[in-house]
Amino acid sequence: MARAERIQFNIRSAFARRRARELARETGMTASQVVEEALRAYAPAPQAPPGALIRKGRLLVLPAGERRISQEEADEALTAVREGEP
Repeated sequence: MARAERIQFNIRSAFARRRARELARETGMTASQVVEEALRAYAPAPQAPPGALIRKGRLLVLPAGERRISQEEADEALTAVREGEP
């Protein structure tokens, strides 16, 4: 009889380990099954086309390597917004 393959995956994050166990108890799955399902469901965010703004938290920013905005330009833009200019 063939021996079952036993692969181990160590989770070093205390939060991830605790959350996987909580979800395992709630769903009746094993912690490994919970992690496998999460990885199957994960899809990375699509990449923005070159030159387009990308979202970083609550901000829209230019991707790295794009045109830099000087401090003067930033100050002028902030002043215009504060004064209600378009």
